[in-house]
This record gives sequence, C-alpha cells and structure tokens, in this order.
Amino acid sequence: MNPDQIQSEISIIKEMIAKSRREAAESGHFFVGIGVLGIVATPLIGLLESLHLDRLVLPVFVLMALISAAIGYWTVARRAKTERVKSYPKSLCYQVLFACSIPALMIMFLFPILRVYPWNLVPVLTSLIMGIMVYSAGTIFEIRSIRWCGVSWWIGAVLMALSPGRPWIRISIMNLSLFIGFILPGLILNRKYKARKS
Repeated sequence: MNPDQIQSEISIIKEMIAKSRREAAESGHFFVGIGVLGIVATPLIGLLESLHLDRLVLPVFVLMALISAAIGYWTVARRAKTERVKSYPKSLCYQVLFACSIPALMIMFLFPILRVYPWNLVPVLTSLIMGIMVYSAGTIFEIRSIRWCGVSWWIGAVLMALSPGRPWIRISIMNLSLFIGFILPGLILNRKYKARKS
C-alpha cells in the first residue's frame, strides 16, 4: 500500500467516525422527560417533608423510579431494539446512562434504607452521578454545551450541601439543576436531531 492509499483510507475512517458521531446525537426526549418528572416531583417531596409526611417520601421516590424506567424504555430501549445498525457513540452513551442509573438507584434507595446516610443527602449525592452522566454524554457526542450542563449538576451539589436546614432553597437549586442539567441538554439534542433529519 502506497502513502496515497494509506492517506485516503485514513480520511475515509475519519469521515466515518465523524458521521457516526453526528448521527448518534439523537432526540433528547429521555433527558427532557426525566427533567420534567424531577421538576414536578421535587416540590412534592419538599411539601411532604414540610407536612411531616415523611412516610410518603419513599413511595414518591419509588414512583419516580418506575416512571423514569418507563421513560427510558419508551425513548431509548424501544428505539434501540428496532435499529438495524447502532453507531458506537450511541451504544457507548446508552452504556453510560445505564452505568450511572444503577449507582443513582443505590444512592436513592439502598444506602438510605440501610442507614448509611440520612435521606437529606440523597439529592447531593445523586447530583454528582447525574453530572457524570450528562458530562459523559456531551463528551461522547462532542457537544461542549452539554458538557457544561453536566458541570451544573456538580455546582448544584455543592450549593445544596451548603444549604442544610433550608429545604425550599435546596428544592430551588435541585429544580434549577434539573432544568440546566437535563431539560436543556434534551432540547440541545432535539435541535441537533431535527437539523440532521431535515
């Protein structure tokens, strides 16, 4: 193989990788759905805590997890089953979403139930995992604005940790994190997906 042929094949490979990344950035309905669910559920949990109905917080968490799983199935898993060819970045992103979801569930349910830490640390610790999830998605799809949305989760975690005993401030921070960290990336992905389809 001469140098011109090698260069030509390298160019083809680079174009295939770039095309794969562009096509991988699919609709962001998953992020938008989870973000809206969280924005609705967070004040509800705060209200239950302020009314001293703590026994209802765990059922709300369970309901959130079930609805999140349904959103994940309808927006990601169902579409993945019908695709004949999956791009590597898209498959990698799905694996990152799954890998972050498992520790998030442990943080939300297992460790507080085992009394490893109190329930009020759940939003702080969950935000750290959500930041990894969103930042990784932005890195995989090479979308810098989504990486910054991931960083907003970590900033939110610090602000919530510095606001103990102020539930409505923490709720406001969490809802802002949900908007910037989930809904905004979803809207960015939707815009790129529509631009690709047209």
